[in-house]
Amino acid sequence: MKLFLINIFLTIIFLSYSSAGAKNFNTEYVVSSSGIKIGKFSWSLEINNKKYKTEIFLKNAGVFSPLYSFEGNYISQGIVENGEYKAQEYKQYWRTKKKIKIVEMSFDGYLKKLYQKPEEKELPRLNLDGIFQYSDPITSFLNILNGDDQVKTIDGRRIYTMKKVGIDNKENITIEIHNYKNIWADHKRNDLKKIEFVLESSGFLPKNINIYFKNRVFKLKQN
Repeated sequence: MKLFLINIFLTIIFLSYSSAGAKNFNTEYVVSSSGIKIGKFSWSLEINNKKYKTEIFLKNAGVFSPLYSFEGNYISQGIVENGEYKAQEYKQYWRTKKKIKIVEMSFDGYLKKLYQKPEEKELPRLNLDGIFQYSDPITSFLNILNGDDQVKTIDGRRIYTMKKVGIDNKENITIEIHNYKNIWADHKRNDLKKIEFVLESSGFLPKNINIYFKNRVFKLKQN
């Protein structure tokens, strides 16, 4: 009986220790453009034992779903070190009626791997072996939300710097895109202008998100 109680006590200590610092965040959004609902978007973040996994899922919704079907899944995982999220593995899946695109990247400080399907036939315009201290887009978002003023980002097609403006604003974060370079093309055209996070006082992930493209604004509001 004494041994049994000791085992129970040690099990409780182990479970308490292993779950210390574990955090989970989950937020769902409705996606609209020009006042019309076009999709649903969910964002989750799990942090445990200095490791993190974050996932975004995006799918068409609303009256126009039969006309424009799409689905996206984005997963990033890595470590949390000195208060910074450091990506190790990133996977991206994007599907429409006409095509499926897959991007996979891995990091160890440097970009270790960049895989795409369909395979890119163009030669890279950048030295991929020299990509250092870059993160995937979701990890970059996490570091911006965690207090970084700017982060270097690679999404498989391009590299750029997300730069926070209006730093003194505690309720909203505005991110502008700088140092934009295409990996597989010569042009530097960038239709993504800025991203706004409307912060949630009781949580880590933003309450609302506004994404500004050249001619359109996509609004994500908590469901």
